Parts: sequence; C-alpha cells; structure tokens
Amino acid sequence: MIQSFNLEAQGFGFILCSPFATADISDGEDFLESNFEQPSDVEKLAKECSIVGVSTGSPGNFLFEIYYGYPTDDTLEKFEFRLRLGVEVRGKLLEIRDLFDLMDWTKNCPKEQIIKLNDDGFYHITLLSKLPNSGLLGDKQKVLVFLHHLDSKPDVNVKGVPTLC
Repeated sequence: MIQSFNLEAQGFGFILCSPFATADISDGEDFLESNFEQPSDVEKLAKECSIVGVSTGSPGNFLFEIYYGYPTDDTLEKFEFRLRLGVEVRGKLLEIRDLFDLMDWTKNCPKEQIIKLNDDGFYHITLLSKLPNSGLLGDKQKVLVFLHHLDSKPDVNVKGVPTLC
C-alpha cells in the first residue's frame, strides 16, 4: 500500500486529478455548476483523463487505500463495486478530493489526500469497493484505488458519470 486516508465526502462522490488539470480553476470558482454539472461534461473530462469524477451514490466517510499495479483476481472477487478509469499525472502528484470541492475551489488540497507517485504519465485507475457491514453507502466505506502506469492514454469507456456504487 502506498497510502491510506479518510475522506469525509459532502458530495455524492469524489474526483481524482493531477494539479495541472485544475490549474485554470480560480480560487472560489464554482466549477461544479459551470463545467461539471451535466453528465456529458463529467464523461468528457473522464475520457480526457483530466478531472475524473466518480459517483459513490452517497456522501459519507470513505476509507481510501492506494496501491500500485492491478488488483489480483482474488482481490477483485471480494468487491461487488468495480470501476476502471484513467488519469494523466504531471508533477508526480495525484489528488483525491470531495466532489463538492469543485463548488468553491481552492488549490490547497489536504496533504493526506495527495498521492506522490514515482512517474508522470497516464495511469489506469482500478476502483474497488463494497457495501459496508451497516448496509449504508458511505458508512466508513472502504475504497481501494489501484494505479498502474501506462505507456499511453487509455481508452476510457464510460457513459455519463462514472459510477462506483
């Protein structure tokens, strides 16, 4: 495992992005309303591997565990929710942030939500999760994030908002 952290999500999901992808968003800007509200906008950015939005279906407390590579078949079998996306990383930094951060943007991401990677370039993102024991989405729900470095931009096959749960 590279890193782990808790994310108290106010929104119904989270975003993954490298800081270069959000460099043109001004502090205080409501990027969610102007550029991320329509499913087609979210889909376009996910296919570009820039600002990758993921729906969790619920706000709540999410326990992220970050790993390199791809999950094993045994690991895959343990999780009912699976999603494969892509992201471009520059500066060897990847941020995982609450979706609602886009409503009142700040370039300052909490340090525990910044993942320092070994290489720049494109990565496959494999997201795994399952319904917590309580049966409630977002109730200390574990989300495994596997990052596999690629030689080129991956084809991302999504329609609308990428949905994990």
